Formats: sequence, C-alpha cells, structure tokens
Amino acid sequence: MRFGITLISVCASAAALAISMPAASQAPEAADTCVECHGENGISTDPTIPSIAGASPFFLENQLIIYQEEARPCVEQVFQNADPKPAENHCALAQDLSEDEVTELAEHFADQQFRPAAQSFDAAMAETGASLHERHCDKCHSEAGTFTLDDAGILAGQWKEYLASTMKDYASGARWQPEKMQPKVEELSEDDVKALLEYYAREGEQRWDSEPVQASE
Repeated sequence: MRFGITLISVCASAAALAISMPAASQAPEAADTCVECHGENGISTDPTIPSIAGASPFFLENQLIIYQEEARPCVEQVFQNADPKPAENHCALAQDLSEDEVTELAEHFADQQFRPAAQSFDAAMAETGASLHERHCDKCHSEAGTFTLDDAGILAGQWKEYLASTMKDYASGARWQPEKMQPKVEELSEDDVKALLEYYAREGEQRWDSEPVQASE
C-alpha cells in the first residue's frame, strides 16, 4: 500500500468523486406525490394531514408497508370542519412503489426537519394529558413522542385533528397497531384522548427548536 499521496492528488480524487455522485439532498421522484398533500419537505399545513418530516426511516418505511398490506385506512376522503374532501388512496399509491422506492422515500423524509404545528391548547387538560402520557404512552413514545429513535410516530407538535382521527382508527381496529399498544388504547376514554391531544399540542412548541408551522386557510 502506498502512502506517498500528495495533497493535490487527494483533492483531485475528491473532486472527481463529488462530480460523479448525486446530491445527497436530492428528493426521490416518488416524493413529488407525497408533498402534494403532506407539504413541502413533508411539513403539513393541513390539520387533517400529518407532517411526515423527521420521523425515523424505520417508522416511515413501516407505514408504507402497512399501506401496501391495507392494514390501515386507505383514505379516499378526509373530513375538515365536517365537510368531506377528496384524498389520495394511499394503499394504491404504496402498491405502486418498489422496495427501493419505499426505502428512498423513508430516508428522504426522515432527513427533513420536523416543524411543530402552531395550535392552541387547554392548559388544564394538557396537565391531565401529561399524566396520561407518562402512564400509558411514554414507554414507546418517550420525550412526549419526540424521540425519533423510538421508531414510533411523532406525537408532540403533530396536528391535533389528525391525531384524533388516528386514535379513532386505532380504537375501532381500522388501523393495525402493535400488540402491546392495543390494551393501552383500549384503556383510554374519549376524555383521556382529548387530554392527550392537548398535551401533545402544548409540548410541540416547547420540545422542538424549529419554527412552528401555521395552518393554511
């Protein structure tokens, strides 16, 4: 092995490598469909649609696989202010993705910075929600659901309206959930869920350094 490599040759080699490699920040082509609803870089401004930026690659990849298996609602429409609006069939979208595309999408959106939703909260209910989270949720969603290495969904700073609909899906069995999570969800009353959502709204702006995102009108 030769170690007598000049600085010039090292720089030249690095430059050639940089030219031959694609930009790391370049979004995969399939991401264009995602950002139409989930917002630029996966930051949603629609309270019925989750932000997908910043979640772990494992979590995001797993959600796409769950859609491929139709183990969560495919979503043909969502309700905002009691009025239905059309939504993409996520099961059909996921079915069209190759294994490599699923991985690329998950890694791309995981690399984006999460921004919490700017939303009001009830302080008293948030205090109740804090206790409920510690008792029922913290083991898998630590740090108020902001610790992405848990490989679980981001909770603090996520839109309350989306979280409310997701909790209904879990409670009704319409969405697959880990076996250990089901009894925890079954123990929650409607008031408990409401308190948890107020807690996650409160913790959103407190636990994230990024600028909050406003809801679009």
